[in-house]
Amino acid sequence: MHVTFSAAAAAAIFAFIVLAPTAEAADASGVTEREKRDCQVDYKKYCSEYGLGTNALRACMSRNIKKVSHVCVGALVAAGEMSQAQADKLRGKGKTSSKKKPTTKKKTSYKKKH
Repeated sequence: MHVTFSAAAAAAIFAFIVLAPTAEAADASGVTEREKRDCQVDYKKYCSEYGLGTNALRACMSRNIKKVSHVCVGALVAAGEMSQAQADKLRGKGKTSSKKKPTTKKKTSYKKKH
């Protein structure tokens, strides 16, 4: 059975949310004020059919993480929804093969004309 990293990360986020106690700054739904503020646009754009604090919303945001704003990802990381390393990997920042190698310029020497 082959499990993709995205599916594994979504499962880990789901397990963390279900098993972990809610954060101090979270309301009754388990959503922090920062998440509400910084993820409002992303929530409406990608996952508005799901209720705040639901596992379905967490799964939807995880599925759309590559499109979610950097500000919202920061709020999700701060709330403990995922680690920064998970966020970077899901967003494709952990890949090193896509980086271009710097090119070196050939030195040219010019001779003075007499």
